[in-house]
Amino acid sequence: MQTQEASGNLERLRGQYPVFFYDSFSIDPSGSSLRLQFDYRVPPELSFTTHIVLEHVPDNWRQVPAPVIENLVFHLGLIESFSYWKATCSPSIVINAGPLSAEQIAWWNDLLLHGMREFFYINKIDFTTADFVTLAARDRRIAPAYDQPLSARSLIPIGGGRDSAFTGRVFQQATKPFGCMLLNPIPAARRIASAVGCDHPVIVQRTLDARLLQLNQAGYLNGHTPFSAVLAFLSAVCLVVYDYSNTVIANERSSDESNTIFLGKQINHQYSKSFAFEERFDRYLQKYLVKNARYFSFVRPLYELQIGRAFTRYPDMFSLFRSCNRNQKTDSWCGACPKCLSVFITSYPFVSGDDLIRMFGSDFFESETSISIIRQLAGLGEHKPFECVTTFDEAIASLYLCVARGEKTGKPLPVALEYARQSILKPDGTAAALAARILSNDDHPHRIPAEFEKLLQAAVRE
Repeated sequence: MQTQEASGNLERLRGQYPVFFYDSFSIDPSGSSLRLQFDYRVPPELSFTTHIVLEHVPDNWRQVPAPVIENLVFHLGLIESFSYWKATCSPSIVINAGPLSAEQIAWWNDLLLHGMREFFYINKIDFTTADFVTLAARDRRIAPAYDQPLSARSLIPIGGGRDSAFTGRVFQQATKPFGCMLLNPIPAARRIASAVGCDHPVIVQRTLDARLLQLNQAGYLNGHTPFSAVLAFLSAVCLVVYDYSNTVIANERSSDESNTIFLGKQINHQYSKSFAFEERFDRYLQKYLVKNARYFSFVRPLYELQIGRAFTRYPDMFSLFRSCNRNQKTDSWCGACPKCLSVFITSYPFVSGDDLIRMFGSDFFESETSISIIRQLAGLGEHKPFECVTTFDEAIASLYLCVARGEKTGKPLPVALEYARQSILKPDGTAAALAARILSNDDHPHRIPAEFEKLLQAAVRE
């Protein structure tokens, strides 16, 4: 399972750092901002601090009972702890900062063991043993949840990608009351918020402890953490502080497909975007955090391919969004990563050549480097790329539609698309049938309230 070197490093770290402590948090009103601090400790010598700032906080948040605010902030610090725990993979996590019941501890244990599976896979860690990690809270009470009515408004986290842009535009056109939440906003997120009429978005700044990067360079463990779970708990704080009743995320059905199998368990890079997490968090939210709130994905029934087709109704947004994780600092598409190619192949069949360039800056099919990435997306690699990308079937269906669109031009297909036609797509009609099924499919489980489901159905109706 593990190489001797990796196993030795893991056991050394777990032996040297047997206990990880989530010690405390603080809430500091400062002008119009709310400053949150979370403190963690890993004896004998490690300590970490996360800072989060909520900007332009309305004064009425002070009317919320202190124990309620403290419970919400405590939970945010709990999910933030995963980013630091992973450095040592300590066998014991002790929670001093707030109370958790036995049922809550079981919930968090489940989240850790599912949400961190990519980290376990990359580091070849056997997480399946009964004594791998234990969570314990010094206080076993159940803290009070917020039980007062909230305004009938929806809060949409905007990261800068196509799915949240689509969600925001649908809500805007339906004149549904909503706002946008932007965490460490990149330019694309600000552009999208402005384009959907959200002139005063909820802005949150998050700063992880710089020491974590130093430890990574020194050989401590590193890897993926369930970032969308961080957004979920952050949104719970924002619902109460800014007075919203719904968190409306934009996680589509492709996030339910796992990337690979490790130790007999499914490894899903997108676990905290999956329907399973959405369902579990929504119930936890209403039981332990905000009783009159909801957490649901507006695009859960849809494939990325369906969203790509529906998004063509909004040409004014073509140049606004960015989905590339590598080039966020330059506000551009790298064109050489699975995320870029995934969005590209699910857009290509539905937009003209000029619009394609306006969206992406270039035709990614013209580069031979795209071939190896396309193979991974289509299921011909070692595993599904550890990015937020299409399902294998969806990639094949998208490539079929891309070839069909390219052939209609009467011009030679660009190099990567010609490769897909010859080496990935079978000439037996299965890809065509797959594309037709995916584009017409809407039977995926979801938790969308009826009034919002009608908006989605209207937005994707041809």
